[in-house]
Amino acid sequence: MKKRLPRVGISACLLGEAVRYDGRHKYAAQIVETLSDVVSWVPLCPETEAGLGAPRPPVELIGSPGSFRVVGVEDSGLDVTTRLLDFSRKKVRNLGRISGFILQSRSPSCGLKSVPFRGSGLLGAGVFAGMLKHEFPELPVAEDVDLDSAAALDEFLRRVRRYDLNPR
Repeated sequence: MKKRLPRVGISACLLGEAVRYDGRHKYAAQIVETLSDVVSWVPLCPETEAGLGAPRPPVELIGSPGSFRVVGVEDSGLDVTTRLLDFSRKKVRNLGRISGFILQSRSPSCGLKSVPFRGSGLLGAGVFAGMLKHEFPELPVAEDVDLDSAAALDEFLRRVRRYDLNPR
């Protein structure tokens, strides 16, 4: 009998999928190659899945973590706030059983704590990441840059396995 692996969400670009705004990926070799045999990946790119495509005009957050808009970097008339909020809300509600998440840092949708809010000088969470943490506050979640060592990956995997045994 094959053992069920914990389901771990991951920003699709970190798995090597060409979904970023520039049509590229951000393959995270150490993360993917270390964890692929012990977790079942659930890839996600909120921006492409919300219909923004790849490549696409880059977007950024303006305002503050409590009151923001998601607008084009080069064309501030491009406002995708509602589209990303609606998609993220639905996706978070329909994730099913998930035991952890690895997110792309600095992404306006996936960044966990590193996303700049233009005009405020503040850093915070992207649209999807913020909703994920709000809905599942105990879920092990990390940015790719937090998992840059074997020790950090081991600790994340321990947290995932513990959560998988007792999901909240």
